[in-house]
Amino acid sequence: MARAKTSDKVNIIEVDRSTTEVEATSWYNAITSTRIDKWRIWPRGLITLYGLMFYKTTDWFMSLPDPTNPQSAFVSVIVGAGAAWFGLYVGSGGKDKE
Repeated sequence: MARAKTSDKVNIIEVDRSTTEVEATSWYNAITSTRIDKWRIWPRGLITLYGLMFYKTTDWFMSLPDPTNPQSAFVSVIVGAGAAWFGLYVGSGGKDKE
């Protein structure tokens, strides 16, 4: 193992990438993948579809004259999946960058 001499110096160059400008040459550049990620279209769409499924399932179950145990279990699975979906939705939010 070689030892560093006291006269050896290390130059560190810091690059500031926050000022990089992107040239908008077309309509496509106005809506980039990073902007779509910030809007969180996919998670919001999925949680909306889950809400619709939950509403339809609840409406169906409440209209049954005499629900059976398998039907109750099915509704329980839908409601339990909602807790998981909501947890994933909330946990997938943007992280604060410091």
